[in-house]
Amino acid sequence: MKRLNNIPAKLTLMILVFFSISGCEKRNVGNVEEGTKYSAILCVGSWPNTAYYISSIPSLTSGTISLKGNGAEMTGKVYAQDVIQRDGFYYHANAGSGRLGKYHVENGVLLIDKEIPFSWLNWASYTWVDNNTLVIFGDGKGEARYAIIKVDKMTIKTGRLTLNPIAAGFQIYNFGFAEYRNNKIFLGYGFGSNDWTNYPKMPVYPKSFVAVIDYSNMTVEKTIEETRSNGLGGSSVYAPSSFIDENNDLYFISDPVGIYDYISPSAMYRIKNGSTEIDPTYFFNFSAATSNERAPAMWYIGNGKAIVRSRIAGESIDTDHYYCVIDVKSGALIKKLDLPADKGERMVNAVIVEDGKAFIAVNAADRDYIWQYDPATDKLTKGVEFIGGIDYILRIEKLK
Repeated sequence: MKRLNNIPAKLTLMILVFFSISGCEKRNVGNVEEGTKYSAILCVGSWPNTAYYISSIPSLTSGTISLKGNGAEMTGKVYAQDVIQRDGFYYHANAGSGRLGKYHVENGVLLIDKEIPFSWLNWASYTWVDNNTLVIFGDGKGEARYAIIKVDKMTIKTGRLTLNPIAAGFQIYNFGFAEYRNNKIFLGYGFGSNDWTNYPKMPVYPKSFVAVIDYSNMTVEKTIEETRSNGLGGSSVYAPSSFIDENNDLYFISDPVGIYDYISPSAMYRIKNGSTEIDPTYFFNFSAATSNERAPAMWYIGNGKAIVRSRIAGESIDTDHYYCVIDVKSGALIKKLDLPADKGERMVNAVIVEDGKAFIAVNAADRDYIWQYDPATDKLTKGVEFIGGIDYILRIEKLK
């Protein structure tokens, strides 16, 4: 499935301006539907006629969810599933419409808390510095750009990063994982092409990089080069591919298919607490441990374990996906979970972690559920079911 903006640009802008004005009186009121702890972003329809909704999830473990009386439509306000959610507020940047906004759901309607003009970058990745400070990254016409957003007032500061210059034959920066730790931001990136003539066989640059950025002044302190894999994490506005564990160690996994590299393996890396170098003693070749699968997303579930969303090898972005449990400390595959094949997009925010358990949304061929996985008992339990003509579960979120 592909994302869609099916409204002409001028009309879209008029709609956005209208809702921006009408939403002003509702700012910071009822940021979460009363009694709602979880939400889902759902898609109805198929290309080119799709619509997107935010639905509340009363329970992860039982009952049913439909859009009947339970869906705040996003279409025309927020483009699709590339949103950032925190404490019940949703954030979205759309360079195409020229708006960056903060939103919340109230009484079944997605309201605009504030929107500001924004076409500075095509956002790809982000990290939170604190509860009020969001840093986003993206390409801006062949420049590496960032924006620091104070989300309470939606004020913004923009700037350019001094990354390695784009290599000959490539035109854009591809951004991967981003994590903030100890006043530094670790940002995965590489070079990409905007020439789609030979899609899906796109030019592939054989190196990826990790920029170590001093957050105090947003200067690049050092650049780490990596050649054992490629595509160091995917666009985190869609799904995570990195985490920081209880020991303050940073882990990230590569997704070469995300940059149209169908040869390099997916691999997991570690940067230990206090270090700014990739740990030379750690390299987990995820593709070698599975059936040559690739890993577009990953979620830490605690106690040294993570859930990885994986896909079969091949020259395709969207295909069947599966879920695996890995031991992140030793760098080993524990098992592939006995779940139905997921028919959804490659980068889906499909996991909520709570009380040591993982709740996994699966777009199955027949019926769609959120499944509970308890790593303590190694047990899978079927939970809440999505019904009523929902085509894709794109995100599930814990709101509080």
